Amino acid sequence: MIRAVVIAGTVALAFGLDLSHGSWIPIAAVVAMKPGLEQAALVSAQRLVGTLIGAVVAALLLLVPTNEHGIRLFAVQHGLEVVALVLLMHGAGIRFWSYSLYSAAIAAGALILVDLPQPSDPAAEGYRLLWTLCGVGSSLIVLLLASLLAQRTAKARPQPT
Repeated sequence: MIRAVVIAGTVALAFGLDLSHGSWIPIAAVVAMKPGLEQAALVSAQRLVGTLIGAVVAALLLLVPTNEHGIRLFAVQHGLEVVALVLLMHGAGIRFWSYSLYSAAIAAGALILVDLPQPSDPAAEGYRLLWTLCGVGSSLIVLLLASLLAQRTAKARPQPT
């Protein structure tokens, strides 16, 4: 029930306030939620680090076609599509080896593929990163509150003798 409230809240926040690239908030919240608080904290920290690394890599790679025109721009854009697909494939391959590197590869690949058809300004990358951090943070806060509530109710119940 608590997880459903978090997802509903993040969706309401993202689409109710009409945030630019706000759809990243509920996606990050869903990914960050795990059964236990310790597991969620570990996955969220790894996801945050990986997302930061992936955003930096994507921003650097998206600077490559800035002064290209014509056939060279076409070649560079298709080269970046191939790089993004390679990142996504490698991300899927290393998921169980390192969740941080998996998150970095997936974030970089997704950001490149999202930005290539209609190039945006660097602020769009920042918004996507910010909303990812907000989604992960909101799920961590609610899981922490749920854990505290569970501990409190466990202490309050008298044990049968």
